[in-house]
Amino acid sequence: MNGSSYLVLRIMASFQRMVVQPPPWVSAPSSACVTQDMVVSEGLRLNQTLPFNLTFSNTIFLFNCSPRLLLTPLNCTPSSLCHRYLESSGRVDKNRALNCAGNPDLNPCCTFVAGGMPSAYKIRLHNSGCKAFRSILRLDPTKPASQWEEGVEIQWASPPEPVCNSKLDCSGASKCLPAGTSGLSRCLCNRGYNWDHVRGTCLGNKHKSKASGLLSLEVSIGVISFISFAAILVVMSAIDFSRDQDDVNLAIYVSQAAKNGAIMEVVDRRLIGAEPSGDILSSVRLFSELAFSCLREKKADRPGMREVVQQLDHIVQTVLQCSEL
Repeated sequence: MNGSSYLVLRIMASFQRMVVQPPPWVSAPSSACVTQDMVVSEGLRLNQTLPFNLTFSNTIFLFNCSPRLLLTPLNCTPSSLCHRYLESSGRVDKNRALNCAGNPDLNPCCTFVAGGMPSAYKIRLHNSGCKAFRSILRLDPTKPASQWEEGVEIQWASPPEPVCNSKLDCSGASKCLPAGTSGLSRCLCNRGYNWDHVRGTCLGNKHKSKASGLLSLEVSIGVISFISFAAILVVMSAIDFSRDQDDVNLAIYVSQAAKNGAIMEVVDRRLIGAEPSGDILSSVRLFSELAFSCLREKKADRPGMREVVQQLDHIVQTVLQCSEL
């Protein structure tokens, strides 16, 4: 909002997340400790009326700050991690790093974790506060600062049912009814149907009769998702010199198969059958995407355990929705 723009580094659609590049520094003077979005929009601001917010993966460093921030709950002490970042940055841009470091008692740099809540929609910069920021993804303090990954991770919420003014705006599986306390009416699904935010429609709930049956199905799909891909590690050796020269390493071999759209060729057919169902194919594809994200070279690029659990649950829900079609 307010005129600033940020380069999108990557989009993780199945995780409902994306990473954008932190703002560049102002170009003149070249040693100024001010980022461009401070001048344009007073920091990063997301539209509160849209379903986007910062995730808990962001650790924010604020620079060129007013001494009054020393009275806030932020960590603005000389031991704050932002000082380690500046020491590392000094190898590349010494003058700017020195200006950003300043005097800890007069111009402190501060560290805080941003995101995770719908209310986390901005990183504010202003003349009476701080004039620059950097964001580190999944910061690991045990690593050298030079290995920290810069980026701002943003997540989006699933879209709700569409707004309506009359019954003519809704399909046969939904009705135009008041929704919540906002005063808006939405096309709410009829009894026996559930809102599918992925496809933007109301789907019939075929598994609603028995809670135990639904739980069993969720567990079964979750196990199938795991076994289908983990079978690669069971049946094949991690290092096998009998394979082609470029396929000796298992991780590289399987990754290449996935890039070529041949992931099913490396899954043990005894586990999925000669003609696997659409549910199994979907679960293998989704689980393989998650597995490959765990194989990324840089730790900062790999999801944490909390994210893995969230995505496994998302996979189960996605396959359940596919099975209802």
